[in-house]
Amino acid sequence: MRASMLSAPLRRHRPSNLGYLRPIFSRAFFFSSSSSSSISLSTSSSSSSSASAPFDLEAYLQSARQKLTSRPPTLIPDVLSPTHSHLLTLSLADHVPALFPADQLSRPLFPLPSPSSPPSSPKKDEEDLTLPQGHHLVYFPLQLPPSRLLPDGTDPDHCPGAPFVRRMWAGGEVVFREGWDRAMRTDGRRALCVETVGAPVLKRGHAGATGTGTDSGTGQEKVFVDVRRLYGAGEEECAEMLRSGTAPVEEIRRLVFMRGRDSRAGEAAVARRILKASAAPEFTFSLKPDATLLFHFSALTYNAHSIHLDPGYARNREGYKGLLVHGPLSLVLMLSALRACLAKLSPWPRTGAHGQPRPGYVKSLSYRNIAPLYVDEQMTVCLRRTKSAAGELGWDVWIEGPDGGLAVKGKAITTDIAS
Repeated sequence: MRASMLSAPLRRHRPSNLGYLRPIFSRAFFFSSSSSSSISLSTSSSSSSSASAPFDLEAYLQSARQKLTSRPPTLIPDVLSPTHSHLLTLSLADHVPALFPADQLSRPLFPLPSPSSPPSSPKKDEEDLTLPQGHHLVYFPLQLPPSRLLPDGTDPDHCPGAPFVRRMWAGGEVVFREGWDRAMRTDGRRALCVETVGAPVLKRGHAGATGTGTDSGTGQEKVFVDVRRLYGAGEEECAEMLRSGTAPVEEIRRLVFMRGRDSRAGEAAVARRILKASAAPEFTFSLKPDATLLFHFSALTYNAHSIHLDPGYARNREGYKGLLVHGPLSLVLMLSALRACLAKLSPWPRTGAHGQPRPGYVKSLSYRNIAPLYVDEQMTVCLRRTKSAAGELGWDVWIEGPDGGLAVKGKAITTDIAS
């Protein structure tokens, strides 16, 4: 089943000649600092004009659309080494041992030969090296030096411009298509991410920490920007990915940009009513993320956003009570929880270094961030099976904060455990 958000193929800037992929998969490209596209650092509209002129929202949106959609796709190469995936597992193991058991930590990154035992079969080695679902988030990082980031540490290519400069991860969707596990293997293969940025969309009367709340008020407009990413590996496969606009793994990252906040607004500015889940969970996994985990995840994802690293910035400039948990970290945890439940429920034996069940896997997950999750506060990943049909199993997936309120709400589709 194809998720609706990701059903449209990549249409913009589709190249007619794909010969340029050859240097992308050459050694020089992977170690060249000049491989990223040229970036404009302009983050403001015509604020230098008359200060008394009223803000023209329609003109702003038109300018932002031109800025964001006129760029060609950004090509981000990477090497699928097992190191980053292993470090992500290590960073989470102390916090959620139920999702990352100790036997995963002691296994070598590569299958090692033993003089006393016959070599393992190629098929088993390939399964052991399949990239765990969600771990793609610690590959294909931003290709800019720190001096070219925005003042809050974020990517200028995603920002529509001032006055909408406060960025949050509002939600998104990820789809794993048939054959993703054959394409995404941590055997040192070279891989490619193709990133495009969609036109900004304005929504009015939605306030709150993630731009998805329900409080209304003057000046509470939000600008949403979808970042679409296609992931694949191999020169021929990536050429086909660019031609067809589809990929083994496809992701939408939905960002929301809000107006700059008065530094005196404080925590009261992001207070909101608590929403509760409509049904009890079938499975739960709890953890209390600390500053060390947030630092490790920021480092693994090359994410310098100050709301995850600088408590003073988060409180005084953004109005939060402390460091915020990353939106993509929540996504990793939800996908890890789904994989763990599939492994527990599946009648098939667990195989692979990461306990990946065969043949079960997550086919898609869509989610929306509702309220912030904070450092040193308990968060609980909750799952409940909903329906089974045509070889697929539906799930409600959500994350609760320390007060039991909804922080993330999502829906997933996996292969049926009986298939």
